[in-house]
Amino acid sequence: MTRLLALLLCLMAQCAPAFAAQGRIVVETLRLQALEGNRIGDTAERRVTIYLPASYDRDPARRYPVVYLLHGATSDPREWLDGTYQGMDLRVALDAVADDAAYIVVMPMADNALGGSFYVDSAAFGRWEQAIAGELVAFVDARFRTLPTRESRGLAGQSMGGFGALALAGRHPDTFGHVYATSPCCLGLVGDLAPGGARWRQAPGGLLRAMAMAFAPADADADAATPPLPFVAGPDGRVREVPAVAQAWRAHMPLEGLRRDPAPYRRLCSIALDAGLQDEIPNVTAGAAAFSQALQQAGVAHAYEAFAGTHIDHLRQRFETAVLPFFARVLATPARPGACAGG
Repeated sequence: MTRLLALLLCLMAQCAPAFAAQGRIVVETLRLQALEGNRIGDTAERRVTIYLPASYDRDPARRYPVVYLLHGATSDPREWLDGTYQGMDLRVALDAVADDAAYIVVMPMADNALGGSFYVDSAAFGRWEQAIAGELVAFVDARFRTLPTRESRGLAGQSMGGFGALALAGRHPDTFGHVYATSPCCLGLVGDLAPGGARWRQAPGGLLRAMAMAFAPADADADAATPPLPFVAGPDGRVREVPAVAQAWRAHMPLEGLRRDPAPYRRLCSIALDAGLQDEIPNVTAGAAAFSQALQQAGVAHAYEAFAGTHIDHLRQRFETAVLPFFARVLATPARPGACAGG
């Protein structure tokens, strides 16, 4: 009996680390100065949800890479954790990442009354680009044990968040080194957003209305009911460009920025994106393919996959088999300046 008890205790001791190897979720409330004074009266106090790996508490000398995960329009970081996407719990999925490749994940709440900020500096919604790339990164590096180099920082996002990830990565290659955009929305004026398309003959609603407010020229009298659009249909039914508004949209859109100047994307350590072939939003598939083609033409190394699926029906599968393993791999390199290919 004594030998049997000893054997059982030994087995329990060996199994205990496996059962105890769970990361934890921390929720912070951060007042972002860059959002103060926005035109829609949106709060500058933002909830930030953070995943800390299982080893974070038991190894106080260790520092970790960080991935900033940006949610989609009309979404919430809690949806990454509550089973909304095919039952996915991001904490459980991250716990499955090998310990030597573990990383922190930071999920800011960027929803607003119109459904989303698009993570750009906007006169209507506030300076979201500065809030994420500046204030939030500084807060996380000061509050948690991070590896504070671009080689150890990544951006990820889905839909509007994929837009934000590619936009911020291309504008801040000194801050972020890696990016993965899954089903990124609205990267450029392609698909249903193409100039002269039927989209512009319809009254703006939903996602298009949020884009119009986010991308409005700084001097525009932007109103949520009738936001300025880059293309409008005239009495004859023909769609015409509104130059000042179209210029403002192109200034924000990642595909347009990449075509103007691919140099910032060349500086990134790694780039990956994907899109579903059956996505209900035409500009997602068209925009991702066009972005990949523009990267290829500019000689920028990247990975692109067009998968069989719609906008969110494979989201859990994409995260568990593509997005999370991607960061486990690219962030495992030494975190020193110049360590990655884009340095």
